[in-house]
Amino acid sequence: MTDVVVVPGAPLLLPEYQGRTPADAGLVDDCAAVVRAAVATASHVVVVHATDREPRSTRPPVGLRVADHLLAASHLDFDVEHLAVAWDAPVADCVGAGRALSEEGAGSAEHPTTLLVVADGSARRTEKAPGHLDPRAAAVDDALVDAVRSCADGGLGRLLDLDPDLCADLLVAGRAPLQVLAAAAEGVPLAVESLEVSDPFGVLYLVAHLTRTP
Repeated sequence: MTDVVVVPGAPLLLPEYQGRTPADAGLVDDCAAVVRAAVATASHVVVVHATDREPRSTRPPVGLRVADHLLAASHLDFDVEHLAVAWDAPVADCVGAGRALSEEGAGSAEHPTTLLVVADGSARRTEKAPGHLDPRAAAVDDALVDAVRSCADGGLGRLLDLDPDLCADLLVAGRAPLQVLAAAAEGVPLAVESLEVSDPFGVLYLVAHLTRTP
Protein backbone atom coordinates (compact mmCIF):
# COMPACT_ATOMS: atom_id res chain seq x y z
CA MET A 1 0.00 0.00 0.00
CA THR A 2 1.13 3.56 -0.63
CA ASP A 3 -1.49 5.39 1.47
CA VAL A 4 -3.80 4.56 4.36
CA VAL A 5 -6.81 6.64 5.29
CA VAL A 6 -9.02 6.08 8.34
CA VAL A 7 -12.48 7.65 8.56
CA PRO A 8 -15.40 7.03 10.92
CA GLY A 9 -18.43 5.07 9.84
CA ALA A 10 -20.65 7.94 10.90
CA PRO A 11 -24.10 8.02 9.27
CA LEU A 12 -23.97 11.82 9.38
CA LEU A 13 -21.39 11.64 6.58
CA LEU A 14 -24.12 10.37 4.24
CA PRO A 15 -26.25 12.94 2.39
CA GLU A 16 -29.54 11.34 3.46
CA TYR A 17 -28.69 12.04 7.12
CA GLN A 18 -27.47 15.60 6.67
CA GLY A 19 -30.65 17.56 6.01
CA ARG A 20 -30.25 21.21 5.11
CA THR A 21 -27.21 21.59 7.35
CA PRO A 22 -24.79 18.78 8.30
CA ALA A 23 -24.78 17.96 12.01
CA ASP A 24 -21.00 18.31 11.96
CA ALA A 25 -19.93 20.18 8.83
CA GLY A 26 -16.29 20.15 9.92
CA LEU A 27 -16.19 16.36 10.11
CA VAL A 28 -17.87 16.03 6.72
CA ASP A 29 -15.35 18.40 5.12
CA ASP A 30 -12.36 16.77 6.86
CA CYS A 31 -13.33 13.28 5.71
CA ALA A 32 -13.92 14.37 2.14
CA ALA A 33 -10.59 16.20 2.04
CA VAL A 34 -8.51 13.42 3.57
CA VAL A 35 -10.00 10.76 1.29
CA ARG A 36 -9.42 12.88 -1.79
CA ALA A 37 -5.79 13.46 -0.76
CA ALA A 38 -5.20 9.78 -0.06
CA VAL A 39 -6.60 8.60 -3.41
CA ALA A 40 -5.28 11.46 -5.53
CA THR A 41 -2.68 9.27 -7.23
CA ALA A 42 -4.19 5.84 -6.56
CA SER A 43 -4.97 3.34 -9.28
CA HIS A 44 -6.50 0.91 -6.77
CA VAL A 45 -8.41 1.42 -3.51
CA VAL A 46 -9.17 -1.29 -0.96
CA VAL A 47 -12.05 -0.50 1.40
CA VAL A 48 -12.05 -2.30 4.75
CA HIS A 49 -15.27 -1.98 6.75
CA ALA A 50 -17.19 -3.85 9.41
CA THR A 51 -20.62 -5.37 9.18
CA ASP A 52 -23.32 -3.54 11.11
CA ARG A 53 -23.70 -4.67 14.69
CA GLU A 54 -27.48 -4.53 14.41
CA PRO A 55 -28.56 -4.63 10.74
CA ARG A 56 -31.95 -2.98 10.45
CA SER A 57 -32.57 -3.32 6.72
CA THR A 58 -31.32 -4.99 3.59
CA ARG A 59 -29.14 -1.97 2.82
CA PRO A 60 -25.35 -2.39 2.78
CA PRO A 61 -23.47 -1.73 6.04
CA VAL A 62 -23.09 1.92 7.00
CA GLY A 63 -19.30 1.70 6.74
CA LEU A 64 -19.49 0.55 3.14
CA ARG A 65 -21.97 3.27 2.24
CA VAL A 66 -19.77 5.93 3.85
CA ALA A 67 -16.68 4.71 1.97
CA ASP A 68 -18.44 4.56 -1.38
CA HIS A 69 -19.90 8.04 -0.89
CA LEU A 70 -16.54 9.58 0.01
CA LEU A 71 -14.80 7.87 -2.90
CA ALA A 72 -17.47 9.03 -5.34
CA ALA A 73 -17.17 12.57 -3.97
CA SER A 74 -13.47 12.60 -4.90
CA HIS A 75 -14.45 12.53 -8.60
CA LEU A 76 -11.34 10.50 -9.38
CA ASP A 77 -10.91 7.23 -11.26
CA PHE A 78 -9.53 4.04 -9.68
CA ASP A 79 -10.45 0.41 -9.19
CA VAL A 80 -12.20 -0.34 -5.90
CA GLU A 81 -12.09 -3.57 -3.90
CA HIS A 82 -14.24 -4.14 -0.81
CA LEU A 83 -13.41 -6.24 2.21
CA ALA A 84 -16.17 -6.71 4.79
CA VAL A 85 -15.13 -8.03 8.20
CA ALA A 86 -17.59 -9.10 10.87
CA TRP A 87 -17.85 -6.45 13.59
CA ASP A 88 -17.12 -9.14 16.19
CA ALA A 89 -14.50 -11.08 14.21
CA PRO A 90 -11.83 -12.80 16.33
CA VAL A 91 -8.41 -11.19 16.27
CA ALA A 92 -6.99 -14.20 14.41
CA ASP A 93 -9.52 -13.72 11.60
CA CYS A 94 -8.61 -10.03 11.32
CA VAL A 95 -4.92 -10.89 11.17
CA GLY A 96 -5.57 -13.47 8.48
CA ALA A 97 -7.56 -11.01 6.39
CA GLY A 98 -4.91 -8.32 6.77
CA ARG A 99 -2.06 -10.61 5.80
CA ALA A 100 -4.02 -11.80 2.78
CA LEU A 101 -4.37 -8.18 1.68
CA SER A 102 -0.64 -7.67 2.13
CA GLU A 103 0.14 -10.73 0.05
CA GLU A 104 -2.07 -9.47 -2.78
CA GLY A 105 0.33 -6.60 -3.32
CA ALA A 106 1.64 -3.63 -1.38
CA GLY A 107 1.33 -1.16 -4.26
CA SER A 108 4.12 0.63 -6.07
CA ALA A 109 4.93 3.85 -7.87
CA GLU A 110 3.44 2.30 -11.01
CA HIS A 111 0.35 0.89 -9.25
CA PRO A 112 -0.28 2.98 -6.13
CA THR A 113 -2.79 1.47 -3.73
CA THR A 114 -4.77 3.22 -1.00
CA LEU A 115 -6.25 1.33 1.95
CA LEU A 116 -9.44 3.04 3.14
CA VAL A 117 -10.41 1.85 6.62
CA VAL A 118 -13.82 2.79 8.01
CA ALA A 119 -13.64 2.60 11.80
CA ASP A 120 -15.17 4.30 14.85
CA GLY A 121 -13.84 4.24 18.36
CA SER A 122 -16.04 3.82 21.43
CA ALA A 123 -19.64 5.03 21.43
CA ARG A 124 -19.70 5.26 25.23
CA ARG A 125 -17.59 8.34 25.96
CA THR A 126 -20.26 10.55 27.54
CA GLU A 127 -23.65 10.29 29.23
CA LYS A 128 -25.31 11.41 25.98
CA ALA A 129 -23.41 8.92 23.83
CA PRO A 130 -25.40 6.18 22.04
CA GLY A 131 -24.27 3.64 24.65
CA HIS A 132 -24.12 6.12 27.56
CA LEU A 133 -20.96 6.64 29.61
CA ASP A 134 -18.56 3.84 30.38
CA PRO A 135 -15.43 4.98 32.27
CA ARG A 136 -13.34 2.37 30.45
CA ALA A 137 -13.92 3.99 27.08
CA ALA A 138 -11.33 6.76 27.38
CA ALA A 139 -8.41 4.41 27.98
CA VAL A 140 -9.33 2.15 25.06
CA ASP A 141 -9.79 5.10 22.73
CA ASP A 142 -6.51 6.65 23.86
CA ALA A 143 -4.71 3.39 23.09
CA LEU A 144 -6.35 3.23 19.67
CA VAL A 145 -5.43 6.78 18.74
CA ASP A 146 -1.89 6.45 20.09
CA ALA A 147 -1.34 3.30 18.02
CA VAL A 148 -2.28 5.13 14.83
CA ARG A 149 -0.31 8.23 15.79
CA SER A 150 2.77 6.05 16.44
CA CYS A 151 2.62 4.24 13.09
CA ALA A 152 6.14 5.39 12.19
CA ASP A 153 7.43 3.41 15.17
CA GLY A 154 5.41 0.29 14.48
CA GLY A 155 2.54 1.44 16.67
CA LEU A 156 -0.16 -0.04 14.46
CA GLY A 157 0.79 -3.45 15.79
CA ARG A 158 -0.64 -2.42 19.16
CA LEU A 159 -4.10 -2.37 17.61
CA LEU A 160 -3.94 -6.16 17.78
CA ASP A 161 -3.97 -5.84 21.58
CA LEU A 162 -7.51 -4.44 21.54
CA ASP A 163 -9.74 -6.93 23.35
CA PRO A 164 -12.77 -7.97 21.27
CA ASP A 165 -15.04 -8.49 24.30
CA LEU A 166 -14.15 -5.17 25.90
CA CYS A 167 -14.50 -3.37 22.55
CA ALA A 168 -17.92 -4.98 22.10
CA ASP A 169 -18.97 -3.68 25.53
CA LEU A 170 -17.72 -0.21 24.60
CA LEU A 171 -19.37 -0.25 21.15
CA VAL A 172 -16.03 0.18 19.36
CA ALA A 173 -17.40 -0.43 15.87
CA GLY A 174 -13.99 -0.11 14.21
CA ARG A 175 -12.02 -2.66 16.22
CA ALA A 176 -12.02 -5.40 13.56
CA PRO A 177 -11.21 -3.16 10.55
CA LEU A 178 -8.37 -1.54 12.49
CA GLN A 179 -6.93 -4.93 13.34
CA VAL A 180 -7.09 -5.87 9.65
CA LEU A 181 -5.13 -2.68 8.98
CA ALA A 182 -2.55 -3.59 11.62
CA ALA A 183 -1.86 -6.94 9.98
CA ALA A 184 -1.89 -5.56 6.44
CA ALA A 185 0.58 -2.82 7.36
CA GLU A 186 3.03 -5.07 9.18
CA GLY A 187 6.52 -4.20 7.98
CA VAL A 188 5.28 -1.27 5.86
CA PRO A 189 6.99 2.02 6.76
CA LEU A 190 4.28 4.61 7.36
CA ALA A 191 4.19 8.17 8.64
CA VAL A 192 1.32 10.41 9.74
CA GLU A 193 0.35 12.94 7.10
CA SER A 194 -2.63 14.20 9.12
CA LEU A 195 -4.66 13.09 12.12
CA GLU A 196 -7.76 14.61 13.70
CA VAL A 197 -9.70 13.29 16.68
CA SER A 198 -13.14 14.40 17.90
CA ASP A 199 -16.14 13.07 19.82
CA PRO A 200 -18.98 15.56 19.28
CA PHE A 201 -21.68 12.98 20.03
CA GLY A 202 -19.86 10.84 22.57
CA VAL A 203 -18.42 8.65 19.80
CA LEU A 204 -14.71 8.71 18.99
CA TYR A 205 -14.16 9.85 15.41
CA LEU A 206 -10.67 9.42 13.99
CA VAL A 207 -9.74 10.96 10.63
CA ALA A 208 -6.21 10.05 9.61
CA HIS A 209 -4.02 9.92 6.52
CA LEU A 210 -0.88 7.79 6.67
CA THR A 211 1.64 7.71 3.85
CA ARG A 212 4.31 5.20 2.97
CA THR A 213 7.84 6.45 3.52
CA PRO A 214 10.88 5.58 1.35
